[in-house]
Amino acid sequence: MSTAPRRFSQRRRRRLFFTSLVAVLLLGSGGYVAEAAMADLPEPTLALASAETAIVEADPSTAQAVVDAQTLPTAIGWADDDDVWSNDDETHPLGSITKLIMVLVSMDEDPLEPGTEGETYTWTAEDAELTNYYIAQDGVAFYIPVGAELTQRDMLKFIFLPSANDVAHSYALWRFGSIEAFLEKLEAWKIKYDLPSITLVEPTGMDTKDQANPADLVRVARLALEIPAIAELNGMQTAEMPWGIGTIENSNPLLGSMPGIVGTKTGTIYSSYNFVVSQHIDVDGREATSIAVTLDRASKEDRAASGREVLTAMGGLASEVSVVKAGEQVATLTSVDGQVAPLVADGEASAVLLPGETAERSISADASSLTVTGPAGETAIPIVRTSEFSEPDLWWRITNPGLVFG
Repeated sequence: MSTAPRRFSQRRRRRLFFTSLVAVLLLGSGGYVAEAAMADLPEPTLALASAETAIVEADPSTAQAVVDAQTLPTAIGWADDDDVWSNDDETHPLGSITKLIMVLVSMDEDPLEPGTEGETYTWTAEDAELTNYYIAQDGVAFYIPVGAELTQRDMLKFIFLPSANDVAHSYALWRFGSIEAFLEKLEAWKIKYDLPSITLVEPTGMDTKDQANPADLVRVARLALEIPAIAELNGMQTAEMPWGIGTIENSNPLLGSMPGIVGTKTGTIYSSYNFVVSQHIDVDGREATSIAVTLDRASKEDRAASGREVLTAMGGLASEVSVVKAGEQVATLTSVDGQVAPLVADGEASAVLLPGETAERSISADASSLTVTGPAGETAIPIVRTSEFSEPDLWWRITNPGLVFG
């Protein structure tokens, strides 16, 4: 015959005996009962449903897919982010993109203030000789009278719009003192901004040894967009110049034909057509600036088409990512007697993210609020309880002195 029922009965009798004994002892002590009944219970225990800080990331592979869809050297990025995606790590001849780099080096410590003309330069006989030299080399140059006074802004219009080689050369001599001094400054500038792929031998881009890889050109464009005077001049479609020259036009083929285009520079070297182009976009109320670099295209038409295609593809990459949902449980409170009250977000928050960007959600130490931080700023979401605790009865209080009195 099994003995299990008898053992269970013995254990049960022992529990009842000791419980009754405790009850008798406790009830016999009116002071303890009163003290247990009136004692303030310990604060509920807070437990987060996840880590105090959580990070949500937009898929970076979508950006890489855009450049991988191009068979020729291509890189992309955004002005307000550090990431760059490229399909080619090799360096390539730059053409007139060299001029943008030269101007950036010259303005690194002494930028032209927006809306100002800057210093004045007097065109010399040596400058006129440079004009003749570049025309003979099938470069872009303009006959400017010896003795004519050009402001710094005038010279930059020639450099950025029609990409004048003679003016770029003269500008470099004026701002640096010599080509050798320019190249020395360039090396320090490359180290400062971590642009190791750039190699220049002169300031105009007429030499095929002026080279960089596509990724570093995205970074160059970011620097250009940070200087208001350069960004403004790169975005000008035309300008009227004196000395019988008349209207000069920007070589950027997308200015005026695609919304939001703000520059940045074209480059041509022999049969290779290059493009560094930037575009302001608006995605669900968030403003961003796309940067596309396309190199080694076969013609002006191919250059324009590549810039348009890549920028269009980039326009679809930003995504609205949910960071916290309304009613989402983010923590719990557990009472001393084991009751559980969920804490939930009293609202929702999302962030518009570019590929590789992140948004962070953090919970306050007392779990009263949740903060979502993204590229566009912060949003605070209250955290609320969904239920209240019931008061433990007297029996629980007097039979759990360790929990009641800690």
